[in-house]
Amino acid sequence: MLLGALRRAGFQIALSQGPKPRPVIALALPRAVGVESLGELVDVELLGDHDPVEVAERLANQLPLGVSVLSAERVEGKPAASRIQCVRYVAEVADDLDWPAAADRFADLAAAPIVRTAPDKPDKRVDVKQFCSSVSCEPGRLAFEIELTPAGTARPEEVVQAVAATLGATPTINRLVRTAIVLRGQPAGVSQ
Repeated sequence: MLLGALRRAGFQIALSQGPKPRPVIALALPRAVGVESLGELVDVELLGDHDPVEVAERLANQLPLGVSVLSAERVEGKPAASRIQCVRYVAEVADDLDWPAAADRFADLAAAPIVRTAPDKPDKRVDVKQFCSSVSCEPGRLAFEIELTPAGTARPEEVVQAVAATLGATPTINRLVRTAIVLRGQPAGVSQ
């Protein structure tokens, strides 16, 4: 979608070197299947010298209804993916357990281990608490922040599972939305 919109807006996208050149574009943090997003972060290399405000305006005019440009910046150095500090999520959950009590118990835990399973891979034990220190809730919604560290990270559904597990429950997640990607030094995305 973004490549097509950039081309329709009249921009030329740089191509990678090698026998099969590809457009130089990368999502900072691709979404998992089933996760909605209110803010994506993309690095793209355009040919020529372009004013970021003009890029944002021309691109916005070529995007489908419901998709907008929050900002465009000229960036040098490391790509956004290497500068991600944390990611914010909101999980809409079934009101089938005492979520405020579960969130309070989760906050008091020193560790919150879960078992991550994947087809054709051995099970892996992950301490969700080391990646998620911030959890808040309001009726039907659990908001949390997951840190990305050199040691790894947790998945959003794992955080919801770990919070519910404090009450010995299995959660029902109705909707999972990434609300922001926070870079070291600056946020990108929508605050909720």
